[in-house]
Amino acid sequence: MKLFSFGKKKKSPQKYSIVDVTDKTFETQVIKRSYKQPVMVDFWAAWCVPCRQLGPVLEQMAEEESGDWMLAKLNTEHNQRMAGKYQIRSIPAVKMFRNGRIVGEFTGVLPAPHIRQFIDQSLAQPAPIQGLRISDDPAKRLTQAEHHLKKGKAVQAYALLTDFPQSPEADKVQTLFPLAKFICDIEDGDGVTGIDELDAQYQKAAKALSRSKPAAALDALIAALDVGEDIDRKYTTEVIDSIFALLGENHKITQKYKVEMGK
Repeated sequence: MKLFSFGKKKKSPQKYSIVDVTDKTFETQVIKRSYKQPVMVDFWAAWCVPCRQLGPVLEQMAEEESGDWMLAKLNTEHNQRMAGKYQIRSIPAVKMFRNGRIVGEFTGVLPAPHIRQFIDQSLAQPAPIQGLRISDDPAKRLTQAEHHLKKGKAVQAYALLTDFPQSPEADKVQTLFPLAKFICDIEDGDGVTGIDELDAQYQKAAKALSRSKPAAALDALIAALDVGEDIDRKYTTEVIDSIFALLGENHKITQKYKVEMGK
């Protein structure tokens, strides 16, 4: 049973239904993002006539089903490293990623009903998480998530905290989840607010957290409290409280920064 709604905190959430990806951004925009939502990758090229037939159909579906999955378009002419890695020998080629893994794929142009069937089947089947064993014991699963968060591995923590079973640990999970989501959102761009100074502080905080430097992250987040609107400050405070919860009440960093904040 899901405990959380994964909507963004902004008043007017940016919906990224379609993005262009490159060799450099593939890891963040496809692999990492696929832990948050399914990502369909359209491998295409400008000279490819079938690609020009299939592309608009996929784009329309992505727009219509915004939030259920995201479409990432990779031009194989300009991004041969990823095309080679995924052995793209014929285009258009479509692959659906979930939790960092391919869960479905097809090549060529399919009729719209067949594409929808492909999407439904790809989203319905279980998607194991590569390199991560999720304990059936809620207490152990929470410990796993805390360990990954302290190491700055937000993607793994996000996966462990998502769809967490109802248990006595649920309250702690709900407190920690904003931290995992914050790091992931800043890394892949979902957390961008459009306020330059605020985004700069968020990026500093996320970078510090990914390097296991909670004090530096708190410095940036506290600075962020002076920027933006009330809804931004509420969100920032939620992330700060999440860091405190991860460290624990008796941790010297928690105690120091709570005093500074007058908590």
